[in-house]
Amino acid sequence: MNRSDIKITASVSTWLKDSHGLFDYESKSLVKSTINIQSPCVLIRSANDVVISSDFKGNTTDFYKNLASIKLIDGHFAIAPSDWIDGKKCDRSQYERIWLVVKSLKSTPKGYRLCEGDVIKLGRIKFRVKELHQKEFQDQDSKVNLQEILQDLDHIESEDETDGKTFKLPCRICLSEVYQTNNPLISPCKCNGTMKYIHLSCLRRCLKSKIVKKANENMISLAWKSLSCELCMKNYPYKIAIGEKVIDLIEVPKPPGNYIILEALNKDKVSHKGLFALSLANKTAIKLGRGNDCELRVSDISVSRFHALIRYQDGAFYLEDHQSKFGTLVQVKRPLLLDVNSHFMIQAGRSTVEVSAKRPWSFFSGCFKTYTSSFDIYNIPYSQADLPLLPMNTGIPISVNDPDTLLGNIGYKMEGIDKYKSHPNLLFDHCQLGINSSYEEENEQDSPSIEKVEIADENIEDLSGQDIAQEN
Repeated sequence: MNRSDIKITASVSTWLKDSHGLFDYESKSLVKSTINIQSPCVLIRSANDVVISSDFKGNTTDFYKNLASIKLIDGHFAIAPSDWIDGKKCDRSQYERIWLVVKSLKSTPKGYRLCEGDVIKLGRIKFRVKELHQKEFQDQDSKVNLQEILQDLDHIESEDETDGKTFKLPCRICLSEVYQTNNPLISPCKCNGTMKYIHLSCLRRCLKSKIVKKANENMISLAWKSLSCELCMKNYPYKIAIGEKVIDLIEVPKPPGNYIILEALNKDKVSHKGLFALSLANKTAIKLGRGNDCELRVSDISVSRFHALIRYQDGAFYLEDHQSKFGTLVQVKRPLLLDVNSHFMIQAGRSTVEVSAKRPWSFFSGCFKTYTSSFDIYNIPYSQADLPLLPMNTGIPISVNDPDTLLGNIGYKMEGIDKYKSHPNLLFDHCQLGINSSYEEENEQDSPSIEKVEIADENIEDLSGQDIAQEN
């Protein structure tokens, strides 16, 4: 169908102050404009003015930012990140990341439906949704004691190293050459020589000693400075693959009942990194903010005292904004459909863009409607659904950009969507989730969440003549 009859309206507001990519939703010092769009374009901010690419009069030497792209995909308008222009990857200084403004959503239930892989932002503080668990707590008459779960987590069974095979090089921690099948000698980093191998249990103890653990009524937190080798400085992965078996180096606490695990994303290497397991077994909502009464306290001036709320409702977790000053945001990495039912706001740096799509009113179009909304994709036979754009709040994260999955054939049919939602390797295949992925998104590939490690056995020749370690 010809989409030229669809009118896209973009109401743009730009905050005059440039601070950490924030936008003050309470400020009156704004530059506002309204842009009507009927063809693909790029929204560009030059100084405090936002225009579409066809009206941009600047040159390559001017300081400007690409805010968002309006694309035409299979005849349907969509708004997407502007990191790719004309098929070329833009330099990071040329574009802003775009974020969905949660308070703009008028959906029922209220808020944005969280999914594994989503990156959320409170003020300037980012978290990634590492894991969601949906299962009602069975014993409704008693409360979940997270302190007991944390104490059980601290217990590590000692390994009997008197009975096993012997290798030529010892463990660099316990200095024993004996290893067993369930406690092998492994090489998890770049160290060589007599420092190359370490028992799996010894490595776990070393990492566990670096983690500060706390628990309250509704949350277990794990915090650390660095989980890296003290010699070669290589970051340890969250999981390792020994043969065909994948093993957790760090055991993450799993509260009973409904819970969500958030992972702190810190650009500042000095700041502590961490995981937060939020339990909803004792209550249906968790407060996030700077205030003392919040279950997850975030000590940053850009975070409001009661900033946001995570609520469990109708079998899903929803993120709600609570009139915060700098907004509650969800990162957008895949195109978002701009349909006649669309009305939402995105934030790109210190600018917000409220987008809506309308069709000019017509008596005939109202009486003889042949157009089917793209949001009706779930109500029509899937063989007729040829739209490669997935609506929001359907259990598929907008913080994941995987063209083969989200814009390929797998997105055309409901069975493909269900397969994506329940994919067992979602945490590994998308966004590289893991204990050490607490850094800015540009460096995601530096520390994969699963690594295959070398195992010591009798067939490996003696390496004792090599350098003791590789040091940076």
